[in-house]
Amino acid sequence: MLLLKRFFIFSVLFISLILPVHADIRGKVVKVIDGDTIDILTSQKQKIRIRLLDIDAPESRQAYGNASKKYLASLIAGNTVTVKEKGKDVYKRTLATIFYNSVNINAKMVENGYAWAYRYKGKANSKKMVELESIAKQNRRGLWKDKKPIAPWDFRYQNRH
Repeated sequence: MLLLKRFFIFSVLFISLILPVHADIRGKVVKVIDGDTIDILTSQKQKIRIRLLDIDAPESRQAYGNASKKYLASLIAGNTVTVKEKGKDVYKRTLATIFYNSVNINAKMVENGYAWAYRYKGKANSKKMVELESIAKQNRRGLWKDKKPIAPWDFRYQNRH
C-alpha cells in the first residue's frame, strides 16, 4: 500500500512537471498589428505579442486586410482582455484565444467575416471556427462580400519572394 501511494504521488508530480502550464493572462491591448495579431501589456509591464488561435486574417496588403485590422481594433484596442494561452508559434508569439467581457474575440472575427478559420495543410483545428466561417460566408459578411476572396495562405504563397 505504501508503495502504491508513493507511486501515485510520484506520478502526479511527474505529470505536473512535464505538462506545460498555461495560466490565463490579463493585459491591456496596446497595439493591433493586423487582424490576428496584437500586443498586450500586463500589469507587470510585460509586453506580449499574441497570435489569435484558430483564425487567419487577411494580410495587410491584401483585400480586407485593413478592414480586418480596424474591426479587431474596434473590438479590443485600449481595453483589458483575458488571454487563454495555448503555447507559442514558430515566431515565439503566444498562441491564444482572446476574451473581452466574456466574448470570444477570435470567434467574433470569423463570425463577422474578418478572418478565416485557420487551416494547416488544408485541415482546420477548430470545427467551431469552420462553422462560423460557413455562416459568415452564407450571409456574405465582411470579406465574404467579395466575389472571390483569396485566403491568406494562398495570398502569402502567391506573393512570396
